[in-house]
Amino acid sequence: METRIAKLEEFADDTKQRLTKLEEFAEDAKQRLTKLEEFAEDAKQRLTKLEEFATDAKQRLVRLEENVAVLNEKLNALQVEMRKGFAGMIKWVVGTAIVLGGTGITVITFVLNNATPKAPPPAPLPPVVIYTQPAPPPPQM
Repeated sequence: METRIAKLEEFADDTKQRLTKLEEFAEDAKQRLTKLEEFAEDAKQRLTKLEEFATDAKQRLVRLEENVAVLNEKLNALQVEMRKGFAGMIKWVVGTAIVLGGTGITVITFVLNNATPKAPPPAPLPPVVIYTQPAPPPPQM
């Protein structure tokens, strides 16, 4: 019977040690649970801030899209104006080149015609004098 009591005492000591370990584990679990609750609360606050940021970002994106649409319209108008300006400039350049070419040809012709001394014009020929012959007398019959 003593052995049984000794075994029961060992069992009781072992159970006390286990119970002590369980109490320590329970205390550690409570601390961890407290930390998890704090982390969950922090996560909720961060999630709320992220939702606010997402809402703000959506509003900013809408404004940016509107600005991009306006800029595209202005860019298209600028392209049209630039094309008109380039076409007008090309017309002026071509017209100026043609006028300068014609002016150059005229100047060269004038210089070449007046650069060499001219021979004096030939003396005028005496006027041609035509004498009319008297008509022969009509034959007599």
